[in-house]
Amino acid sequence: MPAAPPRRPGAPRPASARALWRHALEGALSTLAAAVAMAAAVWAALALLGAGAIAPASRLVPTVVGMAFGGGVTVTSAASVGSGGSGGGEGLGGLDLGLTGAVSVMPLTVTFLGTAVLALGFFRPLYRRPQPASELLWARFGGALAAAAVVFPLLAGTAHGTARLPEDVARRFGRGEAAEGLGGLGGGGLADGLSSAAFEIDVAVTVFFGLLWVCAVLGIGCVAARRTTPSRHLALGQARRSWHAVTSALSGIAAVLCSSVLVLALVAGLAALTGREQAAKAAGALLLVGPNLLVVLLTAGLGTPWGAGVQRLTPEGGGMLGGLGGPATDRSVDLRGWSAAGLPLWLIGLLLALVLAVIAGYLSSARTPARTRQEEARAVFGRNAEIAMRLGTAVGVPFLLLPLAARGSVGIGVDLMGREVGGVAAGLDGSPGLSALGAVVLAAVAGYGGILLHGRRARRPELREQSARAERPARSPRLARAAASSRGSSGSAS
Repeated sequence: MPAAPPRRPGAPRPASARALWRHALEGALSTLAAAVAMAAAVWAALALLGAGAIAPASRLVPTVVGMAFGGGVTVTSAASVGSGGSGGGEGLGGLDLGLTGAVSVMPLTVTFLGTAVLALGFFRPLYRRPQPASELLWARFGGALAAAAVVFPLLAGTAHGTARLPEDVARRFGRGEAAEGLGGLGGGGLADGLSSAAFEIDVAVTVFFGLLWVCAVLGIGCVAARRTTPSRHLALGQARRSWHAVTSALSGIAAVLCSSVLVLALVAGLAALTGREQAAKAAGALLLVGPNLLVVLLTAGLGTPWGAGVQRLTPEGGGMLGGLGGPATDRSVDLRGWSAAGLPLWLIGLLLALVLAVIAGYLSSARTPARTRQEEARAVFGRNAEIAMRLGTAVGVPFLLLPLAARGSVGIGVDLMGREVGGVAAGLDGSPGLSALGAVVLAAVAGYGGILLHGRRARRPELREQSARAERPARSPRLARAAASSRGSSGSAS
């Protein structure tokens, strides 16, 4: 039997089957822990908002968790008025009246919590471990993805149920001007028939975006993770060596910002214990959409046109229901010009973005190792300029995607006999447009200032040492010869 070829010095040992299964199990547990953390945060937020009166928490929690992945919710409700329905009309047959709606909101606080727990559970156990082989990381990644392929369909499969509509909505449909538009056919039965609505989430879309989210978190984490021991192949890879400093700095800043939102939610939750209802609602809202507000603030300072409003939807001719009853008035607010503490929102966002860009540049420069002579000779740009360009690129991509994730919309339409006769739409809308390009320029320029600031501070100890050597008095030649002769005599004596 031929002998096995000798292993090269420094090459990683082949992973055992036991180690592979252990890493796969740890990866699966990280995904499970992320799902549990997201569900716990959603349950706390819904309890603070008093959502238990609308639908059971066992149905609302998986629905909101699925929305945190990017899934959309559809709402349907139907009732009949006339002789065959719940109304009191006689001899007119059944008139089918129904509500159709869609809710598209991504609670970024829940997404951040899941991201933080998944990243910590996946990468933190590798700290202080021997450098793992590449197959161990692949086993870890496979375990996390396999757990997501099992847990996420189960969550999305239970994200459906029946929600009770608020009484004022049902009253408007059944006892207000809407019922008068039907010639009195609705009466109280129409309100009873539309007092609840069924909701469900798109399972396929939710699972797809959930798996994509796991791949994105782990892929970016392989480049940005700091307190971890990557495999030799990953540690020496060009992607990690080039982008580790920038991505780790931006990830840390994003984590601090989102954690500050959680701290505010905790403070508001403690204030709610004293019986303040508004504090409870504020804590619940921050536990759901706190980072959404941060995205609006930062991108508004870079030119993103954000607007919030409510719009009545009426078909041509006004419709029988007159747009859900009541006057057809639309309301809209331009958030960029909204003032807070005497300053417009866009100015506050711009100042905050400038400060964060300087901090990101400083951290990126501190975490980027110095170039060797060969690297300096091959480089096209200087070290500081290269870091600034990478920082601008790394900031431009999320600023292009975050406005799409932060916006939300809620729409409800009224159908009579299969024809839309009215509706209402509300939402928060913002288009990135040229703001992503502005983010690239701002991050590169302000980040370059932070890089120069770190360079000056790093050179300060060297300057102190040089000045100390210059101020130190030089010894006279006679004392130097005496010291040399004393050292020579002591050496000969020994």
